[in-house]
Amino acid sequence: MITLSASVSFTQAALPSDSQRNLGDRCYVDISPAVLDITAPRYVVVDSGSIKQVRAAQFRSNTTRVVLDLAAAQPCHVELFTDPDRLQIVVTDAAGGETSASTHLEITPEAETVPTTDSETASLPTPAATTEASPPADTPSYREASKTESEPDKETLKIAFEAHSPQSSRPIQEPGQESNQESNQESNQEYGQEIPSRTVPLEEAYQLAVVNEEQVAIAARELAKAQLLPWRAIALMTPRGEIGGAYGHNKDAIAFNAPTEAQSLFGGSSVIRPQDTWRATFSVTQPLIEPSFFPSWRLGKDAVREGEQRYDFIVREVLFGVAQAYYEVLRFRAQVTIAQDTLNLAREELRRAKARFRVGEVTKTDVLRAEVSVERAERALVVDQNRLKLARTVLSRTIGLSEVVGVMEPAASSFARQDYAQLLEQAYGQRQDLRAQKLAIQVQQGRKNQVLARYFPQVNAQFQYPRLDPETFADQDEYWTLLVNLRWSIFDGGTREIDLQEANENLSQAKLRVGELEKRIRVEVREALLTVETLQTTLETLKKEVVLAQENYDITSKQYRVGLSTSLDINTSLNALNQVRTELADQTYAYQVALLSLDNTVGVFAQDYIAQR
Repeated sequence: MITLSASVSFTQAALPSDSQRNLGDRCYVDISPAVLDITAPRYVVVDSGSIKQVRAAQFRSNTTRVVLDLAAAQPCHVELFTDPDRLQIVVTDAAGGETSASTHLEITPEAETVPTTDSETASLPTPAATTEASPPADTPSYREASKTESEPDKETLKIAFEAHSPQSSRPIQEPGQESNQESNQESNQEYGQEIPSRTVPLEEAYQLAVVNEEQVAIAARELAKAQLLPWRAIALMTPRGEIGGAYGHNKDAIAFNAPTEAQSLFGGSSVIRPQDTWRATFSVTQPLIEPSFFPSWRLGKDAVREGEQRYDFIVREVLFGVAQAYYEVLRFRAQVTIAQDTLNLAREELRRAKARFRVGEVTKTDVLRAEVSVERAERALVVDQNRLKLARTVLSRTIGLSEVVGVMEPAASSFARQDYAQLLEQAYGQRQDLRAQKLAIQVQQGRKNQVLARYFPQVNAQFQYPRLDPETFADQDEYWTLLVNLRWSIFDGGTREIDLQEANENLSQAKLRVGELEKRIRVEVREALLTVETLQTTLETLKKEVVLAQENYDITSKQYRVGLSTSLDINTSLNALNQVRTELADQTYAYQVALLSLDNTVGVFAQDYIAQR
């Protein structure tokens, strides 16, 4: 089916195979008035069984010819429809099945052109026919005398072929048009790209990173350790039970003689020290006054709050790394697309240069220069493809997956201009690393208080329950004791003073780190804001440059077709177009990352994945 944007007339015919020119059976349709646009594909592979490929070329100055290369001599039937205007080409195979080719044509009223010469070809050779006697069908053999460089085209032809057949076929789409998953995979295989096992949206990538990233797991373990410190303080005030045992052997037993009637006064035993003694004691100690309890309790609470802020900071940094890796894949994917487009244009210019060289319009230098451009474009495509593979590997590692994953374009973020002072104030209040560093001061103060607590006495209550064999005059079996003891360290050799001095130094360092971090945040916020503003202006300029570079290339290419420009001009304009398109793609994704970086610098990035404390 050929969809038309205006009413046209057509003629159709069939051509037999030509073994000398390596041409098979064909049928063609001549459509007029129409001029083939330079960006339209000249041929596409269909492989539908009945149709091998479809080709289009400028047969005459106002006539476009569409040729169907057939697998065998088969009848072709063409019908013209209206509302909307369209042509249908149907090929009937030997089994009775029908195959059609779908094409979109945009045709405007015919422009003024010089009549064609008698040297125009009467048929369209296939791309495989590269003999000197068979130049490509779209070789320009006319001059557009009435057109100037600044005058727009008055007729355009844009073609996108799609085969419809009971048999399997491969659709060919217009450059820049979104393709389906199957054609994407075929294209990836053709150009050596990895085929992603599945597509992961950015939000899902965030969720996978929080679950799988080792840095997040390590930060969670650090937080779990900090949460033990309050319990350690409570343990200082809980009772402690001990069981002790001893065996003693003396040289001789010591006893005294007492009258029989007086032995009851001494518990029935006159032994003062037996020769062999077994003793076991169960004791329970309950701290009554523990000077380090309150400093340790406050230290534990502050350490938990610090650990929570550091955990949130790690999560935010990991998610920002995921965003960077995600947009890096998008950037290199866009670069691969641009590199492939540039390669296609370079091949097209090479084909034109060869065609003009065959008819003697240009020298061999034009062909060689075009071949160099093709080789350079192929090399650039391989480099970009390898960069894309590496970027996908980095993304998979960041989110904790082993397979290669695809990405999809997130919704573009916009920038609402904000004052630097407001952003800085917001960063001072929202940055988790600054909060953690301020809490670190309190933690160091708590450690200092722990040292100071060692200057105060400890008071404990103790219960002792002994078992011994044998009993003596002074020690009785199961004779329990309850006592209160006081322990006060007066001098410990200077250890406390050294520990106190060290705690003071650690406290001073913590305060200095807060000041250092605040200064760094001021620079980071300023840098992030300026980067966003710079990229915003750069994008506006680059978009205009792309339009101008595209227009310059189109004009230069048309001029080259009619001999008004050189191959060096074509090469220069193509390189300029490729450069500015690549730069636009780079800066587009860099701008999105810069917006996220500004949020990250201020401390509001990925708030949905961070607990509000």
